[in-house]
Amino acid sequence: MKTGSEIVDEVAFGNQGADIRCVGEGMSRSTHIRNPEVSVLMSCYNGSRWLQEAIDSVLAQTFESFEFILVDDGSTDETWDIIERYRARDERIIAIAKKNTGLADSLNVGIMQARGTWIARLDQDDLCEQMRLEDQVNFMRNHPEIVLLGAGCIEIEEHGRIIKKHRYPSGHRKLVCFLERLQRFFPHSSAFYRVKDVRNVGGYNLRISRAEDRRLWLALALRGKMACLSKPLVRIRKHSSQMSLDDNGRRQLCDAIAATVCHFLQKAGSKDPSVDASTDEWIEFMKWVESRIDASGYLSGSKAWVDARSAFFATKNRLAGAFHFAGRILRSGHASELVWEKFFGSSLPQRLAREWIMLTR
Repeated sequence: MKTGSEIVDEVAFGNQGADIRCVGEGMSRSTHIRNPEVSVLMSCYNGSRWLQEAIDSVLAQTFESFEFILVDDGSTDETWDIIERYRARDERIIAIAKKNTGLADSLNVGIMQARGTWIARLDQDDLCEQMRLEDQVNFMRNHPEIVLLGAGCIEIEEHGRIIKKHRYPSGHRKLVCFLERLQRFFPHSSAFYRVKDVRNVGGYNLRISRAEDRRLWLALALRGKMACLSKPLVRIRKHSSQMSLDDNGRRQLCDAIAATVCHFLQKAGSKDPSVDASTDEWIEFMKWVESRIDASGYLSGSKAWVDARSAFFATKNRLAGAFHFAGRILRSGHASELVWEKFFGSSLPQRLAREWIMLTR
């Protein structure tokens, strides 16, 4: 573990069931900005390639009442050195170092450190537009019923060139519908949420570690309203290493579906395995979910989509990439299902929740 002046907290958070020791390095808390309205939260792991650009985009915000919590999740590259250089010259930065335990756990550590009323999330390879915090703070001040706010985004490739702009539903009902039907949702890096509400639901669920955002959004949707600004306030970097359904990619999709199944179970008044089940029961539940996903053919269709997108981003010529994308979709044998799901979503999680209720009666 690194040395330096330290902030050490023992955190027992929500349903994690175990203490988390986080070691933060930097100035005493009393020397940081007093009473920040916003805590910008970024978890970093071997992110040195784009980290400086991401940090600069936060420090350039027009809104000034914020602290910037950077959690280094046991990086082995130059990530910590970059964080320390910025911390030494900007009092808004709170640097925390910890052993590698994953994104969800690192974000929970940051949530427990946060002093702001709201948290603004940003991933280490993404960027904030200059008005991001100002626009989201103004909206939240005027809409106290909102517990989670997203924003439109600009999708960029690894070198920063613009690919396209994305807009998302603005109202609560449609946002919930998009979450429940596995449709395109505003990016995690655009999320802006109330600290007390996130703490009250236990933060990010460690059992669903590769779809931690989806499970948290669904939990918040049962406590208050969601909204999304149409204005693009973040730039989301897409690169080929993010897009694979092998190993982690498969796990991510299974976790996303499991998170949504748990949400439907909770809505129906049934036991939520992600919260209430023992470890052995949770393992059995996940095995069952994966077997039902495999039987449905959903994974093979999603893999075809991801492979097509990977081919698109791997091709420098965008026109040629578009042809590669279309060709792969047509050859996959899932073209009609994929088009349907992109427009209307999937009812698979709700069907699986009904099956699970019948099985466990």
